[in-house]
Amino acid sequence: MKKITLIVAAFGLSILSLNAQDELVNKNGLKILPETGDYAIGVDFAPFIKTLNFNASNTAPAFKLGDGLSIFGKYFAEPKMAYRVKFALNHNSTTVGNYVTDQTVLIPEESDVVEDKAYSGYTQFALAVGFEKRRGHNRLQGYYGADVFFQYADGDANNSNLSFEYGNGFSSTYTAPITTDFTDPNFASAPDPNRLSELNQGANYIFGARAFVGAEYFLFPKLSIGGELGWGLGYGFQVDGSMTTEEWDLVNLEVKKTTVKKAGGSQLLIGSDASGQGFFESNGWLGLGGNINLIFHF
Repeated sequence: MKKITLIVAAFGLSILSLNAQDELVNKNGLKILPETGDYAIGVDFAPFIKTLNFNASNTAPAFKLGDGLSIFGKYFAEPKMAYRVKFALNHNSTTVGNYVTDQTVLIPEESDVVEDKAYSGYTQFALAVGFEKRRGHNRLQGYYGADVFFQYADGDANNSNLSFEYGNGFSSTYTAPITTDFTDPNFASAPDPNRLSELNQGANYIFGARAFVGAEYFLFPKLSIGGELGWGLGYGFQVDGSMTTEEWDLVNLEVKKTTVKKAGGSQLLIGSDASGQGFFESNGWLGLGGNINLIFHF
């Protein structure tokens, strides 16, 4: 009977020891590792590393979510399993105006002007969702999992969609109206018989999946530093773009618009986070992997 009691006691102590190990605490009794119901956000640690180089040209690190263009978060359904999401939305809309001489005034003065306007803009959206499972009982935690993702981009900062509104119109008298050249840094104006009306870059769509492995080290309670590497498969396609110009039709005596299509395309991408593909690598605008992050749990 005494032996059975000792065995049960020893077994109970071992269970308590395992629980204590799973609930790692610091000297103040604060739990160090994530718990069920915890949330987390990731902050790009790269700016802090650059600052440590003590280069005079370095700028102060900024508090950024994910890669600066996206929000990266987790929800721990269990201490060893978390759901993750990364979301990004970029939109830019710009209007630029320039005054040109009103061509209908025979002897124009400085105040006799009309306005040309150029509108540019782009929209980008991305969403990645996935899960991760974790291993380890101490401050060092390894994890692995998978993401699926979708990206949409209708232009970007270097290739925006464009449309134009001109103050001087076409007519039988003015077959080459005075028009702003918005590609000129000084916005020079001159008679233009065939001018750009609209430029559509053609939207890009990307679908894919990515497997990853990573590790985190908990420096303090619920604060870790870590990174991950992954390998992914993606399929992307671009719809047709177009360029529209306008000119005066000398036969029908009306403004004629001509639209030329720009062919789209598709691609199949297989690679790692360092493969140079924007939606895999850390410096892509979604930045799915390759980052060194600080992770805050709460």
